[in-house]
Amino acid sequence: MNTQTTKILLTSGATQEPIDDVRFLGNRSSGKLGALIAYAAAVGGHEVTLLLGEHAQPPAAHPRLSILPFTTTADLQAQLHALWPDYTLLIMAAAISDYTPKNNAIKGKITRGMSDILDVQATPDIVAGLSTTTSEHQRIIAFALEEAKNLQERALKKLSSKNVDAIVANPIQTMESDRIEAKVFCKDGAEHSPGECISKATFARWLISNLHEIVKLPNTEV
Repeated sequence: MNTQTTKILLTSGATQEPIDDVRFLGNRSSGKLGALIAYAAAVGGHEVTLLLGEHAQPPAAHPRLSILPFTTTADLQAQLHALWPDYTLLIMAAAISDYTPKNNAIKGKITRGMSDILDVQATPDIVAGLSTTTSEHQRIIAFALEEAKNLQERALKKLSSKNVDAIVANPIQTMESDRIEAKVFCKDGAEHSPGECISKATFARWLISNLHEIVKLPNTEV
């Protein structure tokens, strides 16, 4: 196990795209896995900044772990672009909404008779955008949540399209669960797995313990 200290930027939880003053587009991501990874990284000796969705589960406190909140996709994107140049590794565990309303959120509350006025547009691919500005010494780990039957195919497609160093692929059934059955696919063609259906806490510790093997972190220290 390599105990070298790394500056890690991590995202967790879900984005919220406001529709009106009381509703938003989002998803059911609890942020549980991201919180566990953040804590495991801090315990493992790394300096960690966690960008955390508004209603996501926070990690246990640790002196090497700091937390910054985000709400919308645009908010998260702006924070990542500002912070990423100062970090070595990005672990992108946040669940980004695929769509956002085309115009600003409607003031007040949409009534039942206004149900046909919602017009949406695709949100930007934050990870793909960051990968174009990533330096040689930086690494990115993304996540793919897919149906089990298409998991590997779609994870490999995302690995290529997002131009990241590794992608953690796990089936939709792990959402809101305390357990996970994941496989990590790497840019160099390698595959890694901690085993079948383990606790998310165990997976978090495994991922942090194997970072140098998974993404070949450079030999630099903070």
